[in-house]
Amino acid sequence: MTLRVALNATPLLAPRTGIGNYIAELALALAARSDVDLHTFYGHRWRHEAVGTAPLAQRGRLAQTLRDTVKPWVPFKRELRHLQQQVAFRSGLRRRRIEVYHEPNYVPISYDVPTVVTVHDLSWLRFPESHPADRVRWLERGLPRAIESAAAILVDSEFVREEVLQTFSVPATRVRVAHLGVGASFRPRLAGETSAVLGAFGLEHGAYVLSVGTIEPRKNVRHVLDAYARVPATLQDSFPLVIAGARGWRAESLERDLRRLALSERVRFLGHVDEDQLASLYAGAALFVFASLYEGFGLPPLEAMASGAATLVSNRGSLPEVVGDAGVLFDPQDVDATARLVAQLLDDPGRRTVLAKSGIERAAQFTWGACARATAAMYHAAAAGRGNVARL
Repeated sequence: MTLRVALNATPLLAPRTGIGNYIAELALALAARSDVDLHTFYGHRWRHEAVGTAPLAQRGRLAQTLRDTVKPWVPFKRELRHLQQQVAFRSGLRRRRIEVYHEPNYVPISYDVPTVVTVHDLSWLRFPESHPADRVRWLERGLPRAIESAAAILVDSEFVREEVLQTFSVPATRVRVAHLGVGASFRPRLAGETSAVLGAFGLEHGAYVLSVGTIEPRKNVRHVLDAYARVPATLQDSFPLVIAGARGWRAESLERDLRRLALSERVRFLGHVDEDQLASLYAGAALFVFASLYEGFGLPPLEAMASGAATLVSNRGSLPEVVGDAGVLFDPQDVDATARLVAQLLDDPGRRTVLAKSGIERAAQFTWGACARATAAMYHAAAAGRGNVARL
Protein backbone atom coordinates (compact mmCIF):
# COMPACT_ATOMS: atom_id res chain seq x y z
CA MET A 1 0.00 0.00 0.00
CA THR A 2 1.36 3.43 -0.97
CA LEU A 3 0.63 6.29 1.44
CA ARG A 4 0.41 9.95 0.45
CA VAL A 5 2.63 11.64 3.04
CA ALA A 6 3.17 15.36 3.68
CA LEU A 7 6.62 16.34 4.99
CA ASN A 8 7.11 19.86 6.31
CA ALA A 9 10.40 20.92 4.67
CA THR A 10 10.17 24.61 5.64
CA PRO A 11 13.53 24.52 7.53
CA LEU A 12 15.24 24.03 4.15
CA LEU A 13 14.38 27.65 3.29
CA ALA A 14 16.92 28.80 5.90
CA PRO A 15 20.69 28.09 5.96
CA ARG A 16 21.15 24.33 6.37
CA THR A 17 21.23 23.05 9.95
CA GLY A 18 21.08 19.60 11.52
CA ILE A 19 17.29 19.47 11.11
CA GLY A 20 17.61 20.68 7.52
CA ASN A 21 20.10 17.90 6.76
CA TYR A 22 17.75 15.39 8.40
CA ILE A 23 14.86 16.53 6.21
CA ALA A 24 16.88 16.49 2.98
CA GLU A 25 18.49 13.08 3.55
CA LEU A 26 15.31 11.45 4.84
CA ALA A 27 13.26 12.82 1.94
CA LEU A 28 15.70 11.43 -0.61
CA ALA A 29 15.63 8.01 1.08
CA LEU A 30 11.82 8.03 1.30
CA ALA A 31 11.56 8.97 -2.38
CA ALA A 32 13.33 5.70 -3.22
CA ARG A 33 10.59 3.68 -1.51
CA SER A 34 7.48 2.39 -3.26
CA ASP A 35 5.26 2.55 -0.17
CA VAL A 36 5.51 6.34 0.30
CA ASP A 37 4.27 9.04 -2.08
CA LEU A 38 6.03 12.10 -0.62
CA HIS A 39 4.69 15.66 -0.87
CA THR A 40 6.87 18.42 0.65
CA PHE A 41 5.72 21.77 2.03
CA TYR A 42 7.93 24.89 2.08
CA GLY A 43 6.31 27.62 4.15
CA HIS A 44 3.64 28.50 1.58
CA ARG A 45 4.42 26.24 -1.38
CA TRP A 46 4.13 22.54 -2.11
CA ARG A 47 6.34 20.28 -4.22
CA HIS A 48 5.88 16.70 -5.32
CA GLU A 49 9.31 15.98 -6.75
CA ALA A 50 12.14 14.62 -4.60
CA VAL A 51 14.06 17.02 -2.37
CA GLY A 52 17.50 17.73 -3.83
CA THR A 53 20.69 18.84 -2.15
CA ALA A 54 20.71 22.22 -3.90
CA PRO A 55 18.97 25.06 -2.06
CA LEU A 56 15.57 26.11 -3.27
CA ALA A 57 15.38 28.98 -5.73
CA GLN A 58 15.29 32.22 -3.81
CA ARG A 59 13.17 35.26 -4.56
CA GLY A 60 14.54 37.73 -7.07
CA ARG A 61 16.71 40.49 -5.64
CA LEU A 62 14.15 43.23 -6.35
CA ALA A 63 11.31 41.20 -4.81
CA GLN A 64 13.41 40.47 -1.74
CA THR A 65 14.39 44.14 -1.39
CA LEU A 66 10.76 45.23 -1.60
CA ARG A 67 9.76 42.59 0.95
CA ASP A 68 12.49 43.67 3.40
CA THR A 69 11.51 47.34 2.95
CA VAL A 70 7.78 46.83 3.45
CA LYS A 71 7.96 44.16 6.18
CA PRO A 72 8.77 46.48 9.15
CA TRP A 73 5.66 48.56 8.40
CA VAL A 74 3.19 45.67 8.29
CA PRO A 75 1.22 45.33 11.56
CA PHE A 76 0.80 41.86 13.09
CA LYS A 77 3.23 40.45 10.49
CA ARG A 78 4.05 37.35 12.55
CA GLU A 79 0.37 36.52 12.99
CA LEU A 80 -0.37 37.19 9.32
CA ARG A 81 2.51 34.99 8.20
CA HIS A 82 1.37 32.19 10.49
CA LEU A 83 -2.22 32.45 9.23
CA GLN A 84 -1.07 32.43 5.61
CA GLN A 85 1.01 29.31 6.26
CA GLN A 86 -1.89 27.55 7.99
CA VAL A 87 -4.24 28.26 5.07
CA ALA A 88 -1.72 27.09 2.45
CA PHE A 89 -0.89 23.96 4.42
CA ARG A 90 -4.44 22.83 5.20
CA SER A 91 -5.53 23.58 1.64
CA GLY A 92 -2.68 21.44 0.33
CA LEU A 93 -3.56 18.57 2.64
CA ARG A 94 -7.08 18.45 1.19
CA ARG A 95 -6.13 19.06 -2.43
CA ARG A 96 -3.40 16.42 -2.40
CA ARG A 97 -5.49 13.96 -0.35
CA ILE A 98 -2.71 13.55 2.19
CA GLU A 99 -3.10 10.52 4.45
CA VAL A 100 -0.26 11.11 6.96
CA TYR A 101 1.60 14.29 7.91
CA HIS A 102 5.19 14.13 9.18
CA GLU A 103 6.48 17.10 11.16
CA PRO A 104 10.30 16.74 11.39
CA ASN A 105 10.79 19.80 13.59
CA TYR A 106 8.96 19.11 16.87
CA VAL A 107 5.77 21.19 16.60
CA PRO A 108 3.31 20.53 13.75
CA ILE A 109 1.28 23.03 11.81
CA SER A 110 -2.46 22.67 12.42
CA TYR A 111 -3.67 19.50 10.73
CA ASP A 112 -6.60 17.10 10.41
CA VAL A 113 -4.85 13.86 9.39
CA PRO A 114 -2.82 11.36 11.47
CA THR A 115 0.52 12.96 12.29
CA VAL A 116 4.02 11.67 12.99
CA VAL A 117 6.27 14.05 14.96
CA THR A 118 10.05 13.83 15.23
CA VAL A 119 11.58 14.86 18.57
CA HIS A 120 15.33 15.14 18.08
CA ASP A 121 16.23 15.92 21.69
CA LEU A 122 15.07 17.71 24.83
CA SER A 123 17.98 20.15 25.02
CA TRP A 124 15.52 23.05 25.38
CA LEU A 125 14.53 21.49 28.74
CA ARG A 126 17.96 20.26 29.84
CA PHE A 127 19.95 23.27 28.63
CA PRO A 128 17.46 26.12 28.02
CA GLU A 129 20.30 28.64 28.16
CA SER A 130 21.67 27.13 24.94
CA HIS A 131 18.59 28.24 22.97
CA PRO A 132 17.04 31.62 22.19
CA ALA A 133 14.25 32.42 24.67
CA ASP A 134 11.58 32.57 21.97
CA ARG A 135 12.45 29.05 20.80
CA VAL A 136 12.19 27.73 24.37
CA ARG A 137 8.77 29.38 24.74
CA TRP A 138 7.65 27.93 21.38
CA LEU A 139 8.60 24.42 22.48
CA GLU A 140 7.15 24.83 25.97
CA ARG A 141 3.81 25.82 24.44
CA GLY A 142 3.73 23.49 21.47
CA LEU A 143 5.60 20.28 22.15
CA PRO A 144 3.55 18.79 25.02
CA ARG A 145 0.36 19.17 22.97
CA ALA A 146 2.11 17.83 19.86
CA ILE A 147 3.24 14.73 21.74
CA GLU A 148 -0.20 14.21 23.26
CA SER A 149 -1.94 14.50 19.89
CA ALA A 150 0.55 12.76 17.58
CA ALA A 151 -0.34 9.40 16.14
CA ALA A 152 3.31 8.42 16.46
CA ILE A 153 6.55 9.95 17.70
CA LEU A 154 9.95 9.38 16.12
CA VAL A 155 13.19 9.94 18.03
CA ASP A 156 16.81 9.77 16.93
CA SER A 157 18.12 7.48 19.68
CA GLU A 158 17.20 5.21 22.58
CA PHE A 159 18.53 7.94 24.86
CA VAL A 160 15.93 10.44 23.60
CA ARG A 161 13.20 7.79 23.69
CA GLU A 162 13.81 7.27 27.40
CA GLU A 163 13.83 11.03 27.99
CA VAL A 164 10.52 11.47 26.16
CA LEU A 165 8.89 8.61 28.07
CA GLN A 166 10.14 9.95 31.41
CA THR A 167 9.13 13.55 30.67
CA PHE A 168 5.74 13.21 28.96
CA SER A 169 2.67 11.05 29.54
CA VAL A 170 2.83 9.04 26.34
CA PRO A 171 2.41 5.28 25.78
CA ALA A 172 5.69 3.57 24.94
CA THR A 173 4.06 1.99 21.88
CA ARG A 174 3.80 5.39 20.22
CA VAL A 175 7.52 6.23 20.46
CA ARG A 176 9.99 4.58 18.09
CA VAL A 177 13.70 5.07 17.39
CA ALA A 178 14.84 5.81 13.85
CA HIS A 179 18.60 6.27 14.04
CA LEU A 180 19.95 8.85 11.62
CA GLY A 181 22.25 7.88 8.77
CA VAL A 182 25.55 9.13 7.46
CA GLY A 183 25.82 10.75 4.03
CA ALA A 184 27.72 9.02 1.22
CA SER A 185 30.15 11.94 0.94
CA PHE A 186 31.65 11.02 4.31
CA ARG A 187 34.18 8.27 3.52
CA PRO A 188 37.92 7.64 3.89
CA ARG A 189 40.03 9.61 1.42
CA LEU A 190 43.69 9.46 0.44
CA ALA A 191 45.91 12.50 0.85
CA GLY A 192 45.67 13.25 -2.85
CA GLU A 193 41.87 13.52 -2.57
CA THR A 194 41.96 15.99 0.32
CA SER A 195 44.92 18.09 -0.82
CA ALA A 196 42.92 20.84 -2.56
CA VAL A 197 40.67 21.54 0.43
CA LEU A 198 43.33 21.10 3.10
CA GLY A 199 45.85 23.13 1.15
CA ALA A 200 43.44 26.05 1.00
CA PHE A 201 43.30 25.98 4.80
CA GLY A 202 47.04 25.50 5.23
CA LEU A 203 46.62 21.98 6.60
CA GLU A 204 48.38 18.67 5.96
CA HIS A 205 46.61 15.31 5.67
CA GLY A 206 46.90 13.32 8.91
CA ALA A 207 48.52 16.17 10.81
CA TYR A 208 45.81 18.03 12.76
CA VAL A 209 43.15 17.58 15.45
CA LEU A 210 39.61 18.44 14.35
CA SER A 211 36.50 19.49 16.26
CA VAL A 212 33.21 20.26 14.47
CA GLY A 213 30.03 21.78 15.84
CA THR A 214 27.96 24.91 16.17
CA ILE A 215 29.76 27.54 18.22
CA GLU A 216 27.50 27.63 21.28
CA PRO A 217 27.81 26.72 24.99
CA ARG A 218 26.21 23.26 24.79
CA LYS A 219 28.76 22.07 22.23
CA ASN A 220 31.45 22.74 24.86
CA VAL A 221 34.11 23.91 22.41
CA ARG A 222 35.90 25.74 25.21
CA HIS A 223 36.62 22.37 26.85
CA VAL A 224 38.40 21.27 23.68
CA LEU A 225 40.43 24.49 23.64
CA ASP A 226 41.38 24.18 27.31
CA ALA A 227 42.33 20.50 26.97
CA TYR A 228 44.38 21.13 23.84
CA ALA A 229 46.24 23.95 25.62
CA ARG A 230 47.52 21.34 28.13
CA VAL A 231 48.80 18.98 25.44
CA PRO A 232 52.62 19.06 25.20
CA ALA A 233 53.88 21.86 22.94
CA THR A 234 55.75 19.42 20.70
CA LEU A 235 52.46 17.69 19.84
CA GLN A 236 50.72 21.03 19.32
CA ASP A 237 53.44 21.97 16.84
CA SER A 238 52.88 18.74 14.90
CA PHE A 239 49.08 18.63 15.23
CA PRO A 240 47.35 22.04 15.20
CA LEU A 241 43.77 22.20 16.47
CA VAL A 242 41.15 22.97 13.81
CA ILE A 243 37.67 24.18 14.83
CA ALA A 244 34.88 24.23 12.22
CA GLY A 245 31.33 25.34 12.89
CA ALA A 246 28.75 28.01 12.26
CA ARG A 247 28.01 30.69 14.79
CA GLY A 248 25.26 29.67 17.21
CA TRP A 249 23.45 31.02 20.24
CA ARG A 250 25.48 33.08 22.76
CA ALA A 251 28.61 32.59 20.67
CA GLU A 252 30.12 36.09 20.87
CA SER A 253 32.65 35.55 23.67
CA LEU A 254 33.81 32.14 22.45
CA GLU A 255 34.02 33.34 18.86
CA ARG A 256 36.24 36.25 19.94
CA ASP A 257 38.53 33.85 21.77
CA LEU A 258 38.67 31.52 18.77
CA ARG A 259 39.60 34.34 16.42
CA ARG A 260 42.29 35.53 18.84
CA LEU A 261 43.74 32.04 19.22
CA ALA A 262 43.60 31.58 15.45
CA LEU A 263 46.30 34.22 15.16
CA SER A 264 48.71 31.49 16.25
CA GLU A 265 49.66 28.53 14.08
CA ARG A 266 48.45 26.06 16.69
CA VAL A 267 44.71 26.86 16.53
CA ARG A 268 42.73 27.37 13.32
CA PHE A 269 39.12 28.60 13.38
CA LEU A 270 37.43 27.98 10.02
CA GLY A 271 33.86 29.02 10.84
CA HIS A 272 31.15 27.45 8.68
CA VAL A 273 32.38 25.09 5.96
CA ASP A 274 30.34 23.42 3.22
CA GLU A 275 29.78 19.66 3.05
CA ASP A 276 32.50 19.00 0.45
CA GLN A 277 35.06 20.83 2.56
CA LEU A 278 33.85 19.12 5.73
CA ALA A 279 34.19 15.66 4.15
CA SER A 280 37.86 16.33 3.36
CA LEU A 281 38.50 17.85 6.80
CA TYR A 282 37.15 14.72 8.51
CA ALA A 283 39.09 12.37 6.25
CA GLY A 284 42.35 14.23 6.75
CA ALA A 285 42.20 14.50 10.55
CA ALA A 286 44.58 12.56 12.76
CA LEU A 287 42.03 12.79 15.57
CA PHE A 288 38.45 14.04 15.92
CA VAL A 289 37.34 15.46 19.30
CA PHE A 290 33.70 16.16 20.20
CA ALA A 291 32.98 17.48 23.71
CA SER A 292 29.23 18.21 23.58
CA LEU A 293 27.40 18.22 26.91
CA TYR A 294 24.18 16.90 25.39
CA GLU A 295 23.21 15.31 22.06
CA GLY A 296 20.05 13.59 20.90
CA PHE A 297 22.13 11.76 18.31
CA GLY A 298 25.39 13.42 17.30
CA LEU A 299 26.05 13.39 13.56
CA PRO A 300 29.59 14.86 13.62
CA PRO A 301 31.15 11.84 15.43
CA LEU A 302 29.36 9.46 13.06
CA GLU A 303 30.54 11.45 10.04
CA ALA A 304 34.09 11.50 11.41
CA MET A 305 34.09 7.73 11.97
CA ALA A 306 32.70 7.10 8.47
CA SER A 307 35.55 9.25 7.13
CA GLY A 308 38.20 7.18 8.87
CA ALA A 309 39.15 9.59 11.67
CA ALA A 310 40.03 8.21 15.11
CA THR A 311 37.25 9.60 17.30
CA LEU A 312 37.27 10.89 20.88
CA VAL A 313 33.81 11.86 22.21
CA SER A 314 32.01 13.03 25.31
CA ASN A 315 30.32 10.36 27.43
CA ARG A 316 27.09 12.35 27.63
CA GLY A 317 23.66 12.01 26.05
CA SER A 318 23.32 9.69 23.08
CA LEU A 319 26.99 9.75 22.10
CA PRO A 320 27.98 6.42 23.73
CA GLU A 321 25.01 4.82 21.92
CA VAL A 322 26.19 6.17 18.57
CA VAL A 323 29.92 5.49 18.74
CA GLY A 324 29.69 2.18 20.65
CA ASP A 325 33.13 0.63 21.14
CA ALA A 326 34.52 2.37 18.07
CA GLY A 327 35.35 5.64 19.84
CA VAL A 328 37.11 6.70 23.04
CA LEU A 329 34.81 8.31 25.62
CA PHE A 330 35.79 11.11 27.99
CA ASP A 331 34.25 13.27 30.72
CA PRO A 332 33.52 16.65 29.12
CA GLN A 333 34.11 18.43 32.41
CA ASP A 334 37.54 16.95 33.23
CA VAL A 335 39.99 19.02 31.21
CA ASP A 336 43.14 17.30 32.47
CA ALA A 337 41.84 13.82 31.64
CA THR A 338 40.83 14.93 28.15
CA ALA A 339 44.25 16.47 27.58
CA ARG A 340 45.93 13.19 28.58
CA LEU A 341 43.74 11.20 26.18
CA VAL A 342 44.43 13.58 23.29
CA ALA A 343 48.18 13.39 23.93
CA GLN A 344 48.14 9.60 24.23
CA LEU A 345 46.28 9.16 20.95
CA LEU A 346 48.45 11.64 19.08
CA ASP A 347 51.52 9.78 20.36
CA ASP A 348 50.14 6.39 19.26
CA PRO A 349 49.46 6.17 15.49
CA GLY A 350 48.86 2.42 15.79
CA ARG A 351 45.95 2.90 18.16
CA ARG A 352 44.56 5.64 15.94
CA THR A 353 44.62 3.22 13.00
CA VAL A 354 42.71 0.59 14.99
CA LEU A 355 40.13 3.19 16.06
CA ALA A 356 39.76 4.43 12.49
CA LYS A 357 39.02 0.91 11.22
CA SER A 358 36.51 0.28 14.01
CA GLY A 359 34.86 3.62 13.33
CA ILE A 360 34.35 2.89 9.64
CA GLU A 361 32.71 -0.44 10.50
CA ARG A 362 30.52 1.15 13.17
CA ALA A 363 29.37 4.03 10.93
CA ALA A 364 28.36 1.59 8.18
CA GLN A 365 25.56 0.38 10.48
CA PHE A 366 23.81 3.77 10.27
CA THR A 367 22.15 4.43 6.91
CA TRP A 368 19.46 6.80 5.70
CA GLY A 369 17.79 3.82 4.05
CA ALA A 370 17.33 2.20 7.45
CA CYS A 371 16.08 5.51 8.87
CA ALA A 372 13.54 5.77 6.03
CA ARG A 373 12.43 2.17 6.59
CA ALA A 374 11.70 2.78 10.29
CA THR A 375 10.03 6.10 9.47
CA ALA A 376 7.80 4.58 6.77
CA ALA A 377 6.74 1.86 9.21
CA MET A 378 5.50 4.56 11.58
CA TYR A 379 3.62 6.26 8.75
CA HIS A 380 1.75 3.03 8.04
CA ALA A 381 1.08 2.40 11.74
CA ALA A 382 -0.27 5.95 12.11
CA ALA A 383 -2.50 5.61 9.06
CA ALA A 384 -3.84 2.26 10.26
CA GLY A 385 -4.53 3.58 13.75
CA ARG A 386 -2.23 1.11 15.50
CA GLY A 387 -0.42 1.80 18.77
CA ASN A 388 -2.89 4.10 20.60
CA VAL A 389 -2.97 6.50 17.67
CA ALA A 390 -4.46 9.87 18.57
CA ARG A 391 -5.73 12.54 16.21
CA LEU A 392 -6.13 16.24 16.72
